[in-house]
Amino acid sequence: MNEMENGVSKRSPERSSQRLLVALGILWLVLAAAIIGSQLSSPPPIRIEWETETEVDTAGFNIYRREGEEGEFVQLNEQLIPSEGSPVTGASYVYVDENVASGQTYYYQLEDVEFDNSRERHEVFEYTAQIEWWIPITATFSILCGIFLLIKGLR
Repeated sequence: MNEMENGVSKRSPERSSQRLLVALGILWLVLAAAIIGSQLSSPPPIRIEWETETEVDTAGFNIYRREGEEGEFVQLNEQLIPSEGSPVTGASYVYVDENVASGQTYYYQLEDVEFDNSRERHEVFEYTAQIEWWIPITATFSILCGIFLLIKGLR
């Protein structure tokens, strides 16, 4: 396949195409690894949303979390989440928990704190940190493209 003509190596177009296919196959596999690695190392955060109808004497809120069905709750927010509603109207709130692991289920509890420092904890609710729906599809597509191109290039 390699012939020397006047001291210059000539490669067949077929051999160059095979190398290109192999290189592209490797790039697709690297892309798949990067997608999977990025999702495992930093899954999307959990958004905790709540609404109040009224806020009579409410100073603010605390968010607590535990990592199993049993155990102690740990306060997540460093400072009181300030009340934004009034005695007549409520408000909408969002707290983002970014310190999560993919596939892990977390248990949360909201606490109302009144101006007189009385506190009321609400019902426990759970969230599971999940990867976005498109991640496995994109990674699978990348792997299949990579394998196909490698096989085609190595033939």
